[in-house]
Amino acid sequence: MQSPFTVIKQILIILSIFSFVSCGQSEETSSKKGTGSTVPAPQKIQVQAEQALLFINSYVNNCNKMKESVGMLEWVHANKLANNHFKSELKAIVDKATKEDPEMGLGFDPILNAQDYPDKGFEFESFDQETNYVVLKGKDWADFKLTLKMVEENEQWLVEGCGIINIPKDKQMIR
Repeated sequence: MQSPFTVIKQILIILSIFSFVSCGQSEETSSKKGTGSTVPAPQKIQVQAEQALLFINSYVNNCNKMKESVGMLEWVHANKLANNHFKSELKAIVDKATKEDPEMGLGFDPILNAQDYPDKGFEFESFDQETNYVVLKGKDWADFKLTLKMVEENEQWLVEGCGIINIPKDKQMIR
């Protein structure tokens, strides 16, 4: 499990990156259709990246616990950073795989789209402002990239897609 110091360090690094990127840029804003509210673009990116990192690094920490870890479906169901669409799609994928092959199921982790994963978690790589896709890379495995789809619901950014869940094949990262 990551120490609170490590998490704070990650957040400070992300804030530094976004501060650097936003220096000298105009007061560009983006708004969510129908809400009428505007959020400065760098702040939007920062919030989405932080939420994506918090979600996936918490998941990795849970996976690293081995015998003490909470089951994937149970963990996601209890997680407040994933929306209901993500949760229901994950359950449908797992249920279908279990029905087709009760012994093996999927044979890989659908959230990470892999059997193995970066044990030290992920860090920010990029963000597509038009689609709200956040791309993360492994801290100790830079070639391991993961795409997350973020959506705004009730003024909070939530994970709607990750790995193979609600991520189009052309956006899924191939290793």
